[in-house]
Amino acid sequence: MLTHHQAAGIDTVSFAGEMTIYDIENLATAFMPLIGQASNLVVDLKEVTEIDSSGAQLLMMARLERQRLDKAFSLVNHSVAVVNLFKLLGLLNWFDDPVLLSGDA
Repeated sequence: MLTHHQAAGIDTVSFAGEMTIYDIENLATAFMPLIGQASNLVVDLKEVTEIDSSGAQLLMMARLERQRLDKAFSLVNHSVAVVNLFKLLGLLNWFDDPVLLSGDA
């Protein structure tokens, strides 16, 4: 599931539940328009319970497109599932965001 809200010029997209091959088409359909439209895009991952390589690819594509457009993009509140997959795929540093589990200070 994906929710979106905007406040103070920041678009926040929160993913919840699974980001797997079974869900990615619906998530991508909702997420893709925001990638190009938002001036400052923050993706909150604290509620992600499962993620596979298709979820990682969606996030990677978003980062690359945001870089191409020279627009701000960040991932926040990484869930345990996200951190574990990023470790497995060697992506912990790829997004240039500090990787903290949701709730860490």
